[in-house]
Amino acid sequence: MLEIKKLENYELIKKIIHTTPAEELKDYVIVVLDRKSSNSLREIRVSEVTKLMKDRLVLSDAIIPLHRVVEIRKSGEVLWRRSA
Repeated sequence: MLEIKKLENYELIKKIIHTTPAEELKDYVIVVLDRKSSNSLREIRVSEVTKLMKDRLVLSDAIIPLHRVVEIRKSGEVLWRRSA
C-alpha cells in the first residue's frame, strides 16, 4: 500500500497562499481555537492572513499561534484536521 505523507498545517497554508489565485483565497478558511469567542472557535479566511510564519499566523488585528489551528477548509470541505 502506498503511504501518502500528510502535510502539516504550516505546509498546507503555505501551499494555499503561494499557489492559489488571490480571488480564490476567500474560499479557504482556517478554524482556530479562540479563548475570546463564546463558542471557542474562530473562522479566519486565508485572505485575511497578512504574514505566515513557521509558528504563527499574523492578521491585521491578531497574532495566532499555529498550534491553535484545528481545521483547514475549502468551500466547506475539510482539507486538514488536527488529530486528537
